[in-house]
Amino acid sequence: MAQNGRRCCAACNRAYQARNGFPDFVVADRFEDTINESQKLYEEKANEDSTLNYWLPLFRKTWKSSQSVPRLLSLGCGIASDVDLLTDAGFDCYGIDCGNRDSAWKRRKHPERLFLANGQHLPFRDASFDGVFCGCVFPHVGVEGDSRKCRVDGQQIRQQLALEMCRVLKPGGRIFVSSPNRYFPFDIFHGRECGGYRPLVNLPGSRFLLSVRDYNRLFSQGGCNRAQALPVRGYWGFVRAKNSLKGRLFSLPVRAVFWLVSQKIGKPLRSSPLNPWLVVTAQKPL
Repeated sequence: MAQNGRRCCAACNRAYQARNGFPDFVVADRFEDTINESQKLYEEKANEDSTLNYWLPLFRKTWKSSQSVPRLLSLGCGIASDVDLLTDAGFDCYGIDCGNRDSAWKRRKHPERLFLANGQHLPFRDASFDGVFCGCVFPHVGVEGDSRKCRVDGQQIRQQLALEMCRVLKPGGRIFVSSPNRYFPFDIFHGRECGGYRPLVNLPGSRFLLSVRDYNRLFSQGGCNRAQALPVRGYWGFVRAKNSLKGRLFSLPVRAVFWLVSQKIGKPLRSSPLNPWLVVTAQKPL
């Protein structure tokens, strides 16, 4: 519940209230998702897996020659395990989210680094971060509630999110985003029942998902260089699928594709209809 007292955040000089003990900078819409304790535990494991096996190695490689501690923002951090792990690994990492995952933030090791906020209205000054990254955030922005139906003004809302990410990025800083590929004929990451493996058909005209071209268009408006697709191997650990024979069998073709597009020879295929998952990066010029 929000508290009545208002305080001032020295970092952005904005007043705020608190919800569940965390600074609440949410403007207008919240992401009204529902989550139970079982989902929280699964998301913690999945978030830890992708952070340790993908984000952490990627960020160490990206900033291996940095003379200062890189400052990172996890946008749409959800359960926020990544903020703990990256902070413990030596990064100056913070997280924001506008959903209901803050109910689990009190068990985080570094709760002081977490804020409630919309990606379209970030409570940070210009050029605050060396890197801004997010998981499957963009598909859930500019849609009606927690659905796959895009709003009439959905594209403008997504553009505002991209502009904010660029605004808080330092010159020379990098953006990293990930989500299912709009060009892949199936969406294997949304809408499945727990334990089920039947994917949703991804209709060609649907704008729920994004492509590399879509991300390039969004971030170029914020002044970033051309967006590029990165290797994806290690991003998904198939935490739930590997617990059953059926899950391991169904995940084999996806694992094989992820391996292929992550090799040098498979680079041209990363943004193609063959690849179900994208990790895209864009850089702000110096």
